[in-house]
Amino acid sequence: MAGRVEMHRATMERALQQAAVRWGDRAGQAVVNAARANCPTDEGRLRSSITHTVTASPGRVRLRVGSGLEYARYVHEGTGIYGPKGKPIVPVTAKALKFRQPKMMGPLPAGVRNLPRNRRPFVFAKSVKGSPPSPFLSDALKDVFGTVIVRDNPRT
Repeated sequence: MAGRVEMHRATMERALQQAAVRWGDRAGQAVVNAARANCPTDEGRLRSSITHTVTASPGRVRLRVGSGLEYARYVHEGTGIYGPKGKPIVPVTAKALKFRQPKMMGPLPAGVRNLPRNRRPFVFAKSVKGSPPSPFLSDALKDVFGTVIVRDNPRT
């Protein structure tokens, strides 16, 4: 038994594009979940800011996964000697860098709990090494897609 199906080209292209958008949405959510699992957290803002969007144009479906936070790139790529420039962080206009102690170091005395960020003591330094990269997004892309990644470029 043989059958014949006629489908207009525009209808077929629209159906294929809708299927690709649905697949992109599911894949995007999988990447978001993996990135959130791999993401380092202090207060959780970076983790909760990771989202995805799927856009479609004729003949193309684009999936974007990322964070809108300014510091996300620095967490992902690292800073100072660990970052793209490979140089320590030094003060530009002052004699020393000033920042709050990242966390209480060493064992805490009995009855003392870790201080909130705004109550930690200040630290002064002539230079700092920076922070090592934590490529949570690239790792998530590799976890979900393996080696099928076409482009991993945050600027486009």
